[in-house]
Amino acid sequence: MEEARRCLVFDPRVGLALLVFANLAAFSEQPFWMEMIWIGFLLLLMLLHRCFAMVGKSILIFGGILCLQYWILPAAPGWVATSFSIFANYARRMMPCLMLGFLMLRRTPMPYLVAGMRKIHFPQRLIVAVSVTLRYFPAIREETGYIRDAMRLRGIRGLAKLEGIMVPLMVSATGTAEELSAAAVTRGIEDPAPKTSLVELWASPVDSAAFVVGVGLTAALLAAKLGVFPW
Repeated sequence: MEEARRCLVFDPRVGLALLVFANLAAFSEQPFWMEMIWIGFLLLLMLLHRCFAMVGKSILIFGGILCLQYWILPAAPGWVATSFSIFANYARRMMPCLMLGFLMLRRTPMPYLVAGMRKIHFPQRLIVAVSVTLRYFPAIREETGYIRDAMRLRGIRGLAKLEGIMVPLMVSATGTAEELSAAAVTRGIEDPAPKTSLVELWASPVDSAAFVVGVGLTAALLAAKLGVFPW
C-alpha cells in the first residue's frame, strides 16, 4: 500500500528537470513531430500517474488550439487571424510546460517539493517564496468556497454575487497571506541552520524513465539545432 502511494507521487527533481527541458523546447524552433512526441509523452506520464481527467482536458485544449490555428483562423477575416494567430502559436508552444505544471500541482505534495528543492540546493529565499506562494492559492480557493456557501444560503444572485465574492475575498486576502507567513516563520523556515525532513524522496521507475526520455528529446532538439540531422 505504501509502495503504491509513493509511486503516485511525481518526484519533484524529475518534474523540475522536465520543466526546464520543456521550456527549452518551447522557446526553440522544433519540428511539429517533436512537439507531438512531447505532448504524447506527457499524456502517457499523466496516465501512469492516474490523472485521467487531466489527460482528457489536455487533449481537448491542445486539439482546440490546433483546430483554431490550422482550420478556423485561415478561414477567418484578416484582422481576426492577425489578432489570434500569435496567441494560438504561443499557447501551443507553452502547452507542455502547462501540462507539467499541473501534473506537479496534482501529484507533488508541498513537503516533497520543498525537500526536492533542498536536494537540488535551491536558494533558501526561493524555497520560502515558492512554498508560501503555493500554499496561498489553496487557502484562497477554500475561502472562496466559504463565501459562495454563505451567498447561496442568503439567496444572492446576479451581479450582486460578483460583488459578494470580490469584496470579502480582497479583505481576507491580506489576512490569509499574513497567517501563512507567520506559520512559515513558526516552523523555522527562515532559520539558516541545515533543515531535516521526514519526507523520503524516491524516484519511481516511471519518473526515472521520464527523465531519460526528457534528456533524449532535449538532446535530439540540440542535435537538430546544430545541423547533425537534416530535420
